[in-house]
Amino acid sequence: MAEPLQFMFVEGAAAMAEFVDGRVKPVSVLKSAGANVVMFSFDSGAELREHTALYPALLQAIEGELTVHLAGEQVILRPGDLLHIEPQVPHSVTASQRARLQLTVLMIDSPGPSHVPLSGPY
Repeated sequence: MAEPLQFMFVEGAAAMAEFVDGRVKPVSVLKSAGANVVMFSFDSGAELREHTALYPALLQAIEGELTVHLAGEQVILRPGDLLHIEPQVPHSVTASQRARLQLTVLMIDSPGPSHVPLSGPY
């Protein structure tokens, strides 16, 4: 009997979503227990129209700058930033320049926003 998979490593995930003129291109880069990861490439001016998700989502800018519209707010997402979105929250994403976005779909029940203190000890 084979041992269960203990980890997954995806090398060069960002480059898997190649740029396509005038479009947003999604590429599934990892599917595992509890999470699905999709890498998106956005050409300059490309938009992912307003939609909702069934599961919580974590967005991370990998390259470039993206604007996320949600809950009457506008969030500018730059490399190093994270944005968590609860299920069923309408949102859209636009890029004013070429950009890559990592979407992690959290295949779990979400307890809602956390208020974990950001000072140690951990």
